[in-house]
Amino acid sequence: MTDHSAFRTGPARRVGAFLVTALALLGTLTLPTPAHAAGAEDPTWTLVPSSPSGPKGRKQFDYELSVTEQITDWFSVSNLGDKPIKVDLYPTDAFTALDGGFALLPRSQAPSDVGSWIKLPRATVTLPAGKRTDMPFRLAVPAGAAPGDHVGGIVAAVTEEQVGKDGQRVYVERRIGARVYLRVAGPLRPAAAVGAVRVEYDNPVVPLPGERMTVTYRIANTGNVRISGRARVQVHGPLGVRLATGDLIDLPEVLPDSEIRLTQEFAHVLPVGPLTATVVLNAQTTKEPLPSQEGSGSVLAVPWALLGLLVLILAVVAYRLWLRRARRLVSRTDDPFTDAREPERVGR
Repeated sequence: MTDHSAFRTGPARRVGAFLVTALALLGTLTLPTPAHAAGAEDPTWTLVPSSPSGPKGRKQFDYELSVTEQITDWFSVSNLGDKPIKVDLYPTDAFTALDGGFALLPRSQAPSDVGSWIKLPRATVTLPAGKRTDMPFRLAVPAGAAPGDHVGGIVAAVTEEQVGKDGQRVYVERRIGARVYLRVAGPLRPAAAVGAVRVEYDNPVVPLPGERMTVTYRIANTGNVRISGRARVQVHGPLGVRLATGDLIDLPEVLPDSEIRLTQEFAHVLPVGPLTATVVLNAQTTKEPLPSQEGSGSVLAVPWALLGLLVLILAVVAYRLWLRRARRLVSRTDDPFTDAREPERVGR
């Protein structure tokens, strides 16, 4: 089994596992549907792009700005419940989780990208039941900002005190957010790569129905703009004979400096020795397709049944050869003329 080298680990990837765990502990993130916090009061709230006169139907913030340029926009926070709630507000950075989900950094980690370029008018707001507030915010692109896509979100969070199973009181943050997509003007370098192709084969000595081959691989966004696309896995045996072809998989959006992990399973792939799984990636940006990319991994699927049959045939052949030789030896021993000696001559 071969595990090809993983991609170079960037800052977002190094904390990926921690962030996913932190998000699970701190609460759920919903974009952009209303959030429901568990508890007796069951507060419900939303945060959506807005205007000075209220929401206009936008689902996310989309901007194309140059370095040092800034813009003022609006968002709305609404209390859809029947009791007042206190909502914390903060901007942060986004990344693509390994499962392909759109994820935001937890509050405990300070943003270093577009989330740090957004300034909100306040950090908290208390909303009466059934009320909405519209707020302006400013996004300023700093000097030296890298060209390409920078993605984050504006978060509205409600923190609740709950009692755990052990009786201890804990604070749980539940949050929603509106996505912020910013493209900074400059050279765009869309790029994607396939890596860490790992192939596993269930190959018992005694063949059983339902044998499976599992291919796990990663797709990384190695450029500076977000990508999507499709991927397919093909399995080849000796001499390049194709043994299986996977379904065409639609990829989720992958942000720059992020990667996703995918798994493809195959049933009844013949164990014919060395097997190679090739991942074919056809990625695209929001405007154009990218050159096709490939990555591969191999595994040795020992044909136990075939080897067993071959051993059995060789054993039968060897036995028959031995039996034939044994019969010849017995035949020579039993022949009365085999050991007959010429009579001795007696001289006169």
